[in-house]
Amino acid sequence: MINTRDKEYDVLVMVVPKDFLRLRDNYERYEEYLPGRNIYFVGSEEVGRLVSESGLGARVGWIDENSILPFDEVHRVMEERMSEWLVGRPLPRNITGWYYQQFLKMEYARVCKEKYYLVWDGDTIPCRHFSMFAENGVPYLDLKHEYHEEYFNTLTKLVPDLHKCIDKSFIAEHMLIDAKLMRELIGDIEQADFKGNVFWEKIIWSIDMAKIQSNSFSEFESFGTYIVLRHPEAYRLRNWHSFRYGGEFFHSDRITPEDYEWLGRDFYAISFEKAHTVRADHENLFDNPEYQSKLSARQMLEIAQEEFEGDSYKEVWD
Repeated sequence: MINTRDKEYDVLVMVVPKDFLRLRDNYERYEEYLPGRNIYFVGSEEVGRLVSESGLGARVGWIDENSILPFDEVHRVMEERMSEWLVGRPLPRNITGWYYQQFLKMEYARVCKEKYYLVWDGDTIPCRHFSMFAENGVPYLDLKHEYHEEYFNTLTKLVPDLHKCIDKSFIAEHMLIDAKLMRELIGDIEQADFKGNVFWEKIIWSIDMAKIQSNSFSEFESFGTYIVLRHPEAYRLRNWHSFRYGGEFFHSDRITPEDYEWLGRDFYAISFEKAHTVRADHENLFDNPEYQSKLSARQMLEIAQEEFEGDSYKEVWD
């Protein structure tokens, strides 16, 4: 059920042209199912052209990422931070890009004119309607199951009294951000005793060189932890179920409305990460109408997860 407050904020989707093209045929579901007022793809001028040509609906538009935070400024600092490792070689843009899209989500708080903004991962497609507010008007912080120690090592270095404080994870492919509280977190980070003046410089210089290429900061874990420890009354925690490894069982260019309807009975959304492909033994499995008529998406995934090895991410139902 959509809450009236869901029309009081905009949605930001950070994306690069290649990924927009990869999932373009699925983005029509943003207009239909994402809450919020307007939906903005945030990216380069090429992303803006693709959005304009795609006809995704009246609610969908584009914001130039450089109008929020210039990529080249972040890339320059990242090159300086990694100069010892680079020894004169150019830094690949994708190393900066992983951190840059997180910094964009945080920096937007400084230009946001509303109380909230929703950030949504560009590789994730909604399966059904949902609200980001409880019936009493309190916003949700959504939870899944994941843990990466280095995210919290970095956060504690930046703001010493922030630490992992709940069993679950705030990494849920989206987050409704209170702009004022994000600005507070940014202000605390900018007090940290690391090189630089602005929060993203402090973050870059706080990460150990040996770990900077292994993704050692999380904007979601940082903001969620800040909320729970400093402003627990500001949000309500909610378990969020989405099909994280959807790209290992569905082809993004073949998934049908019937598949989405079936998935939507158990999941809010499905993700198609660019590194995931459908293995031969996963073909004609989740997208098989006969199987769908006999088993729910949750039941199918629980069976499939029995074969997952090692520390592979698993969807968990409490």
